[in-house]
Amino acid sequence: MTAQENAAAPIFRIGLVGEAQRLILRNHYAHRVPSIIVFCATQHEPGGLFGDMGETIAAITFSIPPRQYSEPVLELTRLVRKERRIPLTPLISFACAEIRRRALCDLLVSYADWAEYHHGGIYQAASWNYDGFRKPAMVGVIINNAKIHGRSASTRFGTRSPSKLRNLLGDSDVVEPDFDSGKHMYWRALNKRGEKQAGRMGFQKLPYPKPDKPHTGSK
Repeated sequence: MTAQENAAAPIFRIGLVGEAQRLILRNHYAHRVPSIIVFCATQHEPGGLFGDMGETIAAITFSIPPRQYSEPVLELTRLVRKERRIPLTPLISFACAEIRRRALCDLLVSYADWAEYHHGGIYQAASWNYDGFRKPAMVGVIINNAKIHGRSASTRFGTRSPSKLRNLLGDSDVVEPDFDSGKHMYWRALNKRGEKQAGRMGFQKLPYPKPDKPHTGSK
């Protein structure tokens, strides 16, 4: 590899949760950090003492899914970049390889949020499998017009149930369920065990959805 090629190679780091969190809060549309991060990887500009630790320009995080699965999986919970010109597929590939190497799990899942008009193009580019469109689900509650994520509500109040929260808070507070707009579900097996696991869980390999057709394979 020439010096020019080496200089152009992406610079990745593992475990810099603080760097990932700062980028997520600044640049991710949710502006909220996942509560439990099992694995994170970051991409950097050249810089620092050895030229390999400059500004953080992209990040990816994986967490234990909030929803119940019949077998253990990790969910890609945040994928963010400083600027749109930065390609994300190399970071996804790097993170998947490291999760496989560290034997953290055999199967990954991720969701593209249709509320943000995301159809999962980045997962298609990274050759993930498509399992269909998930119907709108309750993701949290709205208390006095303020949205609170389900996990945050459970941590704060001990429940995310609107009816229980109404009883807990009393008539002075208005509590309503908060539903998403549905999500496209993608998955990736990291090895043969992951492929068998996906089969047992009923995951499919459906045709990729188009940006203007959100409800392909609705479940």
